[in-house]
Formats: sequence, structure tokens, C-alpha cells
Amino acid sequence: MVIGMLGGSFCPPTNAHIELSKKCIEEGLCDKVIWVPVNDAYKKATNIPAKHRIKMVELALKDEPNIDFSLHEQEFKETVYTIDSIKMLQKKYPDDKIVFIAGADKMGFKWFQREEFVRDFGYIVTNRGDINCEEMIKNSKNLSKWKENIKILHFDSDISSTTVRQEIRLLGRSPLVHPEVLKYIKENKLFI
Repeated sequence: MVIGMLGGSFCPPTNAHIELSKKCIEEGLCDKVIWVPVNDAYKKATNIPAKHRIKMVELALKDEPNIDFSLHEQEFKETVYTIDSIKMLQKKYPDDKIVFIAGADKMGFKWFQREEFVRDFGYIVTNRGDINCEEMIKNSKNLSKWKENIKILHFDSDISSTTVRQEIRLLGRSPLVHPEVLKYIKENKLFI
């Protein structure tokens, strides 16, 4: 089985996260997707405590049979680097191949370019903005060397967690999240 790992803050998880995960499966790039919410050590001004982000992920995925989540990063008080997180997931699923799902904007990141990462795991890369994925792969020594481990998924979405937070703050609602996630946000007065 091929498992796609989608890591992030999920602050909040949006319909785009779900659509992206489903499209990876529908296109045959993976059989299942596992979301991995970052822990509280990952400092981002917009993040709320992990306990809320995890509950929202749980609510967003409750009716998604091929999308699950893992809390393995929550076991640590310090930041868990992506390469370490994917290795932990691989240990949980030793008989499966793990690939990392990321936007094309991450292709220039140092960790993304590491030979070990692209060689041992690989990527499903989605379009983002005007980044030319093929050119980035061609111009990177490590990415071009292991290009067979990189799959490009054509997925465009304007939905972002930032947009959702702004809608909720301004309008008190957003159609861009699962209704139960929105209910949880309102009940807990998040993003207000």
C-alpha cells in the first residue's frame, strides 16, 4: 500500500485539505492519506493549541474512510522535523511505502531537497502559484536524480486556512470547512 502523508498545522482543516487528499487517492498516487498535525512546539503566530486542531481534524475526517490522522508528533515537546516525522510514520507502517504530499512552494526548502528524503520516501507535489514543478525538478541535483519518486498532482485551490480564519472572524461562518468543524470553532470561540 502507498500512504500519502499530509503534514501541517490544520488551523483549521479545510475542505481543500480533504479534496487534495481525495484527489491523491483518485489519481492513484496513493491508496490512503494520513494527516499529521504539528505539535505545539511548532511556533506559528496563527496556531491555536494542538488539542483544538486535533479535535477539528477528527471532526473533519469522521466520514472519510480513506483519510486518517496520526498523532505521533504530539508525543514530543520539541519541534519534530519532517524527515523524522515521516520516518516515525514508516515505522508504524513498515510494510507500506510512505510519500509526502506537499505544495510546489515547498520544493525549494532544504529538507525537501535532501537526497535521503526523496530517495527513501518521495513526494506528491501539487501546483502552487506560478511554480513550474518540472523545471524545479530538472534544476535540482537531488530531485532530478530521484525524479521517479516525485509525482506531480494538478490540484488548484484558492482555499486556505488563513481565508477560513478571516471569514469566521468577519462573518462568523465559512462554507470552506466541514460543518462540524465550524460548530466546534464557534463553541470554543476560536479565531475570534
